[in-house]
Amino acid sequence: MLRFRSVSAQLAAIAAVGPLASGCMTWKTQSAAPEQVLAEKTPDRVRVTRPDGSTMELVHPLIVGDTLAGTRLGSSGTTSNSRIAIPLSDVQSVSIRQVNAGRTALLIGGLGVTAIAVIAAATTDEPKPAPPPPEHVSCPLVYSWDGTTWRLDSGTFGGAIAPALARTDVDNLVNATAQDGILRLRVANELNETDYLDALSVLAVDHAPGLTVAPDGAGRIHTLGQLTGPATARDFRGADALTRVSAADGWNWESNPTRRDTAVSTDIRDGLELVFPNPRVRYARLVLDGNNTPWASHLMQKFVGAHGRATQAWYDSLETYPQLARGLGKMMAQEGFLGVSVWADGQWEQQGYIWEVGPEIVKRQVFSLDLSRVEGNDLRIRLESAPSFWLIDYVALDSSAPATLEVHELFAQSARDDAGADVSDRLRLRDSRYFVMEHGGGAEMRFQVPGVPAGRSRSYLVRSSGWYRIHGPETAAPDTKVLARVLTEPHGASREAVAKFNHALLTLARVQP
Repeated sequence: MLRFRSVSAQLAAIAAVGPLASGCMTWKTQSAAPEQVLAEKTPDRVRVTRPDGSTMELVHPLIVGDTLAGTRLGSSGTTSNSRIAIPLSDVQSVSIRQVNAGRTALLIGGLGVTAIAVIAAATTDEPKPAPPPPEHVSCPLVYSWDGTTWRLDSGTFGGAIAPALARTDVDNLVNATAQDGILRLRVANELNETDYLDALSVLAVDHAPGLTVAPDGAGRIHTLGQLTGPATARDFRGADALTRVSAADGWNWESNPTRRDTAVSTDIRDGLELVFPNPRVRYARLVLDGNNTPWASHLMQKFVGAHGRATQAWYDSLETYPQLARGLGKMMAQEGFLGVSVWADGQWEQQGYIWEVGPEIVKRQVFSLDLSRVEGNDLRIRLESAPSFWLIDYVALDSSAPATLEVHELFAQSARDDAGADVSDRLRLRDSRYFVMEHGGGAEMRFQVPGVPAGRSRSYLVRSSGWYRIHGPETAAPDTKVLARVLTEPHGASREAVAKFNHALLTLARVQP
């Protein structure tokens, strides 16, 4: 089940605008107004989950104002005689049955607008003689076999959109289950793009019972003990976000996109300011569960597309001139990654970035904090990015001493693509001998896992390396003005993102009945 619990995804799915490509999920752009699409494509049945965890199935769902209405389906499969209406504010998630592979995609959740803004932005493109193709911004997906079915566990090396930006990513495999000493993974490219997978291995990590493990942006694995939540959490406009980030429950914090002025510096950035009890240790670890919004991925596609017919020349220049690739990577980090700062010596001290992860699945990441200059009873931490780029589900602090762990790197005993060809030799080493996946391609891998030592617990993680190329039209003239703003102006990408979001909101206002 693919989980999108932000408002962004809720409004997109309720409007039934269908699969629109954003990040590693597929969304099909529609040019009709939301009311027309709703009349044509609303699913016959949805399953609604409320914040308390209770669920119900509604037949013939319909959006009426700010409520979701439908006829309730009983446990026996029969419907009641009357329709009920649920305020959207009381809806945590809504799932609909997808056609492909019978999977159920959780497309709706919380309150937000980023995914529907993607739709609005897409429908304002210049008219075309044929319906516009889906937008594609993605990364390879990793599925784990849990003993019964395949479960999405990772979207790998997000942001590696060019060979010069290729990187290694490490991610928890929360669903991976070994059976008879064999662990199975599947990698897949589910969008119209090209994925270049250089290497993939499984990390079997043995640690003390009661601990968990998670990676940082550099792929280092950390043990986590007792986690401490924040005492307060507020966004940059002062809104209380504590309930949104105090539990790993899918109830995310995301930016309020309204009333932002591109000429006001404080409006083109957003994030959270958190206060924790000062653990009075030199080093601690910030633990964050989060993912990027569909809007962030949409803008990544637009940035690449702005190069038009010079796209290949741009890719070539990144390879020829490493300083250009370093500059691009720095810009992407400053604008779209999650900056981490600590209040020390009377000012904010920036300590680095939490890497982008794509919108397909929530990822737990660890960030190491230097607290040597923090004084007083409070530890203040600031998280910052472009508005509407992040969904933050959970934030906590771990100040326990690192525990011992044993890491066993496992390479695929077998790896076969969908045609049955053996590709294991291309996945063992990071040597640019890529396993290339076009749209619809993939491979299944099997790993022989060692036994778990007595008195230890086992966690599995995936380590993958590579990059992916975003496909799109490459026939227009380069948009040099947009590229200059994004690449040369301070926070130019954030300002451009806010401007485009404002335009999308105006579009939405015009098409509402």
